[in-house]
Amino acid sequence: MTSAQILQALGIGIPAVVSVVSAIVAARYASRARLAEQQAARLLALEERTAGRKREVYEPFVETLGAILVPSQRDATMAKMEKVMIEFQTFVMIWGSDQVVEAFYRFRRASNHEPPARIIVRLVADLLIAIRKDIAWPNTQVTALQTLGSRITDLEPGGELEQAFTLPFEELARKESWTIPW
Repeated sequence: MTSAQILQALGIGIPAVVSVVSAIVAARYASRARLAEQQAARLLALEERTAGRKREVYEPFVETLGAILVPSQRDATMAKMEKVMIEFQTFVMIWGSDQVVEAFYRFRRASNHEPPARIIVRLVADLLIAIRKDIAWPNTQVTALQTLGSRITDLEPGGELEQAFTLPFEELARKESWTIPW
């Protein structure tokens, strides 16, 4: 084979080899892209199912807490609170995020240790923020004061109740002379 023939063969062969290799590489990347799309679709479907289930768990509890703050609904709501609480505590351990489970744990532990009203209000606000983060807004900047403060008609700026929402929890407990049970 002459050098001219070798160059001619290389001129034809190299582009052909590059084309074949490119087609193989493109096929592999296309296959990987399809797998990634399928996995993303499965994750999205799982997130949608989980979000729906969390809403089923959280909604009755949150509605009941809200109704307690309405004077005309308080007595009727307190009558059904135990049932709602039992259902919530059963399923929050399965469906709740770690932060919701922790906030609920603190709320329940505190409930068994005669907490002052300002402690309970703060723990409820912390629990609602954890639920908010879990089902809708993981990066929320909403504060405890914003969560429940709008529902309280006699909230004085800088007053003791407002401080219940704004002080660090440990400082609030000290101010209330209440020993944190966890």
